[in-house]
Amino acid sequence: MKKLKYQIIVVLLLMAAVFSCQKKPIERFVPDRMFTPTAINFKNADTAVTISWPASLFSGGRGATYTLEISDDTTFQGPPVLTLIVDSTARMITDDSLQDRKPYFARVKANKTDNSAESGWVESNTHFTLIGVQFFQPILPTDVIDNAVVLNWTPTTGINKLLFTAANGDTMSVAVSADENAAGTKTVTGLTSSTTYDVELLAGTKSKGFLTFTTKEKLNGDNIIDLRGITDNPDVLYDTLPNIPDGSIVLLKRGLSYNISSSYTFDKSVTIMSGLGFGTPATLALGSNFDASGNIDSLKFSDLTFESTGSNYFMNISNVTQVGNLDIENCTTSGVYNNSFIRLKTGDAVIQNLNINNCIIHDIGIGAKYAVFYANSSSSAVIQNINIQNSTFYNFYYFIRQEKVAGISLNIINCTFDQMINQGGYFINYSGTWPTEFNIYNTILGSTLDPENSNGIKPEGNPSYSNTYTTSDDVFTSNPIQGASSYSGASTDLFADPANGDFTIKDASFAGASTAGDPRWR
Repeated sequence: MKKLKYQIIVVLLLMAAVFSCQKKPIERFVPDRMFTPTAINFKNADTAVTISWPASLFSGGRGATYTLEISDDTTFQGPPVLTLIVDSTARMITDDSLQDRKPYFARVKANKTDNSAESGWVESNTHFTLIGVQFFQPILPTDVIDNAVVLNWTPTTGINKLLFTAANGDTMSVAVSADENAAGTKTVTGLTSSTTYDVELLAGTKSKGFLTFTTKEKLNGDNIIDLRGITDNPDVLYDTLPNIPDGSIVLLKRGLSYNISSSYTFDKSVTIMSGLGFGTPATLALGSNFDASGNIDSLKFSDLTFESTGSNYFMNISNVTQVGNLDIENCTTSGVYNNSFIRLKTGDAVIQNLNINNCIIHDIGIGAKYAVFYANSSSSAVIQNINIQNSTFYNFYYFIRQEKVAGISLNIINCTFDQMINQGGYFINYSGTWPTEFNIYNTILGSTLDPENSNGIKPEGNPSYSNTYTTSDDVFTSNPIQGASSYSGASTDLFADPANGDFTIKDASFAGASTAGDPRWR
């Protein structure tokens, strides 16, 4: 009996061993739902973006597709701007489908297959923006008045519209004719004064450029002295200035010339400017110079041509005076000034802030060896703060000379210089002491007139340079300009026609072609 019991146990063990050695087929795991892609990446260009993501897990080799949605709403609550079915893990989208300069968000999901349901969505945690192309040229201060703007662009096939958007959201569409596009310019009127506008250049629905500008303030009030209606008396400005109230704004007629036949001394605040408009500005025909005396809050000259018809100066201050702000903007010189453009020749003559903006000043001081800006006195004549920007200076003996007092600051930004310094002159000379703040930014320093007898910056201080370049013919005998970047060619290689006052940058390979120098030449 016991023997039979053992035999039954052995048989059962053998049967178990046989069954355990048989191989069962292994089923492949197929998820009920596709795994969600893990991230979204953007690679931007001006007019296109490539959106990519990792493949969904278990999607390879089974014809997986994805749904890509683009929305201008980070929550994706509204209808998407664009929905695409994609059979890869990347897609390029251009401004044929999306607007430039508008933020967009993306999300993606793996679509269902024969064996699995669709995945969940993965959403981008940042947005992307197409910046678009830029065929607009910069808007200069002289291109904008209170109710109009002159726009310029590179003529481009298909351009047919300008779209203006004011700060309050109001829009205005302006057609561009084929002739206007061929010329690359249009004057648009009917704008509102003191208003910031975005303007877009369009070819159909495609953006070809974008700019922002602000219209000027409309001129009105009791302080306006309007001389534009008097066209038969070239002495009317000179005769009127002594009789106007402090703080007056004098408007001159564009295209007319006004004589300053004898020296005139300012003793009150005044603004002299061409009336708002486009075209040739008014001209001050300087047979003699301006002077100043006493305490004056501000003097401003705007949108004018200063023509020397015999004067050696634009302004020669020979009295004790304190001028708070001397502003010269959108002005050009004509003729030859043998001495200085602005000179302080008397002790205790002070200009607190000299501001030069968007000007072209040339032919200064060559004959008599004077500086363009010159504070020469045995005591305390000084220009405390000098701010020069967006301007061009050429054919001058000496640029800035402060003999006794260094002043507080000197800033030169976005300027072009050429054909400068001879007969031992200096580019800048502070006679031993520096202003506390001295910066030269985004500037081009071109040729010197006399490389064997010209000087750079004195004393050797530590001016701050940024994006500033010197040409190969910018050569100084002593006190060379150190800290600026070198351009390998001469000024004639860089500029279109410097001998005739055209400093348009013609070398497209120049590192500062779009960022350095007076913006009008870029």
